[in-house]
Amino acid sequence: MHCFRTIDEPSGLTFTSTVRPGEVRVITLVGDIDAATVGTLDEALATGERLVADLTRVAFLSCAGVRSLLEANTRAELAVVVGGHAVTRSLEATGADLLLRIQPRVGAAIAELTPLPGREA
Repeated sequence: MHCFRTIDEPSGLTFTSTVRPGEVRVITLVGDIDAATVGTLDEALATGERLVADLTRVAFLSCAGVRSLLEANTRAELAVVVGGHAVTRSLEATGADLLLRIQPRVGAAIAELTPLPGREA
């Protein structure tokens, strides 16, 4: 098993986006988030006012990616779903885990952002 990617190997980031009840947009990201792909993350995070960023299929999260999440958090309601140790470590090392809404599952993140009946969003 190789732990490191060589410079010739492709890296990339893709995302899918779905709208759930309560106008919560779930963005599922797949790949690595680094300086080369942070533009894709920015594009994904610019798509709504209530966002769930599902990072369970992200293998690497750079400081550029953390910064992008923090910026999105200032302009939208954002919940972040983490699954991998590398992503969790990046968030903890930067202190972003104290500023972001971190959830272990997408369902929990959606519930956190869904307005309660009878209460304004």
